[in-house]
Amino acid sequence: MQKVGSSYFVIILVLMTVMGCQTGTEHTSSDLETVTYTQSDSDLAHKAYALEVDADTSLQEGNSLYYSREDGATMEVFISVNDKNEPVKIRESYSDSGSISLCSNTFYFKNGKKYISKELFEEGDGITGNFTERISYYDEEALPIQTLERKAEYEDKLEHEDYVVSAKHDCSTERAFRVLNQEGEFATTFQGFIQEEPYLYLIVGEDEKIGFTSSLVVQYEDQTIQNLKAYEKEMIGKGIQVEFETLSGSQGYEYQILLSTRLR
Repeated sequence: MQKVGSSYFVIILVLMTVMGCQTGTEHTSSDLETVTYTQSDSDLAHKAYALEVDADTSLQEGNSLYYSREDGATMEVFISVNDKNEPVKIRESYSDSGSISLCSNTFYFKNGKKYISKELFEEGDGITGNFTERISYYDEEALPIQTLERKAEYEDKLEHEDYVVSAKHDCSTERAFRVLNQEGEFATTFQGFIQEEPYLYLIVGEDEKIGFTSSLVVQYEDQTIQNLKAYEKEMIGKGIQVEFETLSGSQGYEYQILLSTRLR
């Protein structure tokens, strides 16, 4: 999938958060009920909808900035929208501090509201830990009606495990929208430049000693970039809006190319 991110695309999503963002709990371990899972008509309808969305080639694809933190945590969000610019699918791809595992939260939206969430995350440590896949189905008001889980020692073994019924779980979309809208811990403030020949990188991110940051290759030094370079120390922490494009380089490496900037 081609990934294109832009500040214009992100700003529009602010209007979607009321419909698309529901409050939910973070990842917690819950005891699974020993209930045999039998697919209902509702489950089949939800699964069919997810397959329909995944096969829809008319959807516009976009992505957030790629964020990283000194403790090893990373975050990036991918989004698919329809011709009305409404989110239809959002996927968070992230790693937690101190972990090398890449986890994800995938959300499907129907009529502007959360309809399905699918979580993949790691629990425990490297010795006693396991991977969990948790799926929740939601009603027309975005309230969870069914949650299923399956666990395995290794991620690639999950597909061989059966789902069991779990306590209803509401997986929150709030963090994904903060990433897309560059808000909260994912706000873009000016954090300086890094020169690595032949490239000049603009660093943006949270204005904290240890916060999420993102780097963009500067191709053209417009007036904003020139001002930031001239007064670099004084401008640290200043809000900045970026428009960018993500391109694939050699050996699978991806570059975030800065297209334009604007001080907030």
